[in-house]
Amino acid sequence: ENGGAENAIIFISTMVQTLSIILLTASELHELRTTLAHSFQEESEEGRKVFVTLFHCWCHNPVSTFSLCLLARAFDLSFALVKRFSEMREISVGFLMQIDKLVQLLESPIFIHLRLQLLDVESPHHAALLKSIYGLLMCLPQG
Repeated sequence: ENGGAENAIIFISTMVQTLSIILLTASELHELRTTLAHSFQEESEEGRKVFVTLFHCWCHNPVSTFSLCLLARAFDLSFALVKRFSEMREISVGFLMQIDKLVQLLESPIFIHLRLQLLDVESPHHAALLKSIYGLLMCLPQG
């Protein structure tokens, strides 16, 4: 009985991970990524609704949730997630592989805005962004 629920959770997490990679990499979803990037601006009610809808689904996979927060520029939330990662009792190889894949994607053109924001030390979101990125890197094994 419990095994069925566990299998369902694993399936949902894997599906969210797959959808997240598609969201991050498919050129056809550029407009959706742009909507997400503006989701916390005052005039973007649609963007906020899109973020909230995706967030509820993406919550089934921690690394996908983190990447969604980066796309939406919700850096305070992404930092809160990284802190939660550090509190996990067991970190699986699969989890570490997802983080490694995300770090590789952070170097791709999809996240150029993010890398450029790291240079804007005057931005009110700079500290949370920097902590999020460094925190993610600290979750990976060192050495």
